[in-house]
Amino acid sequence: MKNLKFLILLILIFPIKSMAVFEFDFDFGYDRQIYGANRQNSVVSRNYSVGLSSYIFDLTAIDLNVSNTQDITSQNDRYTVGTNLDVVAQQNRVKTNVYGMGIKQMLAGRGSRIVPVISVGYAREFVTSSGDITTEDTTNNAHKVYNLSETKQVYNSVFGSFSLQIKLTERFSLKGSVRTLFPAFEYNKAKDNIKYLVGFSWIF
Repeated sequence: MKNLKFLILLILIFPIKSMAVFEFDFDFGYDRQIYGANRQNSVVSRNYSVGLSSYIFDLTAIDLNVSNTQDITSQNDRYTVGTNLDVVAQQNRVKTNVYGMGIKQMLAGRGSRIVPVISVGYAREFVTSSGDITTEDTTNNAHKVYNLSETKQVYNSVFGSFSLQIKLTERFSLKGSVRTLFPAFEYNKAKDNIKYLVGFSWIF
């Protein structure tokens, strides 16, 4: 709901014109990795983003977008930390909300069946980290869960994306996207945070 309110608020800055063309985008990504000698550990990442664009020229738009990423790392390795005390599980959770504004550029005309699109702009990144550790008393097999302190960080970042839209109708397209997010002016880090997403776009 907070993300939706953000988009509604920012749409007020778009130019109002009688023949305005808007585009709504939705993208989703999911990744799951299992690792460990006994396949006991996992990393799960979910990402979704919504965007709203206003075309100020035929192929150029102001692009507003909001994305949410949740990364959960679960480790079930046992190791001893004290007398009769083992750590048996640990989970780290990272939630990232990104609010971006930039320019979207179509690289082919609207009549094309396949349309490449690039977007680039400024983003404000909010990262919340938390987690817990589970221990076991080896004398009686009793388990205890310790919650880790939640930390919050805010970053000024740059986003960039490249997508291919496949038109199914005049207004509706399926799309695949590659998206990066990195600290402002640290362009060498653009390859360190890449996400692959699928979704759709709707022009109205």
